[in-house]
Amino acid sequence: MRKLKNLISSLLLGAMVAFTFSSCDKEDAKPSNPTDPTSPTDDEVIETPFTAIPAKFVGTWYIDHNQGPLSANWEQGTFQGEQGFREFRTIVMTADGKNAVEYTSDVTNVGDEVKQYIYKMTGTLEHQANPNTITFHAKSGKMRVFSNKYTGYKESDIITKDVKVYKTVFINPEASTYTNSPNFMTAKRLDGNMQQSVRFKKVEGGTSTPTSPGGLYSQPPATGTYVQIGDKYYPTVTIGNLEWMSVNYAGPGGLNDADNPEYGTFLKYEDVTDIQVPAGWRLPTRQDYLALLKSQGIVYNEIWDSTDGSDLQSKRLLGQLMSATGWLKQDGYANNKSGFNAVPGNLMVTSGNPQGKGTNCLLWTANKDTEDNPIVFKIIQLPSDTYASFSGQPIGYNPPHVPVRFVKNK
Repeated sequence: MRKLKNLISSLLLGAMVAFTFSSCDKEDAKPSNPTDPTSPTDDEVIETPFTAIPAKFVGTWYIDHNQGPLSANWEQGTFQGEQGFREFRTIVMTADGKNAVEYTSDVTNVGDEVKQYIYKMTGTLEHQANPNTITFHAKSGKMRVFSNKYTGYKESDIITKDVKVYKTVFINPEASTYTNSPNFMTAKRLDGNMQQSVRFKKVEGGTSTPTSPGGLYSQPPATGTYVQIGDKYYPTVTIGNLEWMSVNYAGPGGLNDADNPEYGTFLKYEDVTDIQVPAGWRLPTRQDYLALLKSQGIVYNEIWDSTDGSDLQSKRLLGQLMSATGWLKQDGYANNKSGFNAVPGNLMVTSGNPQGKGTNCLLWTANKDTEDNPIVFKIIQLPSDTYASFSGQPIGYNPPHVPVRFVKNK
């Protein structure tokens, strides 16, 4: 965008203004018999690639230190931005990748004149899973110029040759899906050969997320039992006298690991109760998980508050609850014979990268410890031991986000 801004600014600094402007202030004097050598001279249609975009990214996002979305400034005919290196950017992401919009702004001095530029680029979005990127490709663009020399603004089309080379690449984007809290998207934005960290805030109530975005669990399983929560269909398995979800909840409400969608949604404990589950379904208790262990013949030691991680038979039996793939230790014990399919997603936080992915399975329970900390059920895989236990999770200022299953009495 900087190259585009510099090009446009240099054109404006010439003796003759190279753009044909229209003003929102009808009293502004306009160039007589203007010419526009920089405008497209044909009706060329720019073809750009597009793909469906994961539902968590759909919406209007603006850089979180901005006062609000630049889309609102464009609609109101106002300006937001400043000189310097702070970025002002808004992007509207669409579910089908079509008709996406990106807004940016810039400020420059031309002698004693201060010019404020706001750009609106319309185009398409292309999502790739490996490497994880979202690319905005421009198809057309407009520019508005505000100045201390006149009221209102002057508007012009961005020339075709500049539109063709315009794109924005977001590397490893991640977005939250909280129900009752602000949502943020983080990524590295490719700026030339440099990667710049960016953090966007979502405009709630803006571009809607589709009710059936497709993807994981968007259709009922071909065989077996399932439970529908929201617009997703989760396979279930009956173990003993309980029917369990055999996968983690993957609806809105928290954080996601883009590289491992099978980990589902990582939720703050306070947000778990916001999930509307069908009648009879509930958050599992400590006793439910103890019954799950007992169903596999696993002995839980109440004094140690753990299973015996060094006992060979206990480790083998615990492997019946663990997913057959995804665990780092290749001892052959994880076989998912029970169908419970515990995956090693560990936990997530909004600031930091906790260790344990690939070796720790954590799932919320309905219980709290004596210090009022919510308790998680854990399956921990160490180089020597593999065991199950429970532990309280202190909330603090950077609360843990943990996956969740739901259960029902048969």
